[in-house]
Amino acid sequence: MNTSERRKFKRVGAKFGICCNEVSSTSKQHYVGRTVNVSPGGLCFQTDADIFKPGNLSKGSLLKVELSIPPTKGLLEFGGRISGFVRVLRTSNLYSPTPADRYGVALEFCQSPKLSV
Repeated sequence: MNTSERRKFKRVGAKFGICCNEVSSTSKQHYVGRTVNVSPGGLCFQTDADIFKPGNLSKGSLLKVELSIPPTKGLLEFGGRISGFVRVLRTSNLYSPTPADRYGVALEFCQSPKLSV
């Protein structure tokens, strides 16, 4: 069994609020969730927004995302926001003790995200 890491970037477990919307949609609807992990190459988040139910969004769909970074002493004293464009890699149903309408979403950054404070 090969256990070597194939990812380009190390992921960091981080719980940030995330807001996103479809770039190609005329709807201005925003979807919210919470990140599970983040890396310079992408992120994974959880949401209960039905748009992320497997089969609703196609792989490669383009989204605009914004992460809310809380104030952190010695790092980002006043907090900030990270924003950028991402491609949907996959969506899946999440199961806790019982099935629920909760989805896991893996996203890849199209370019380096921007930080604003």
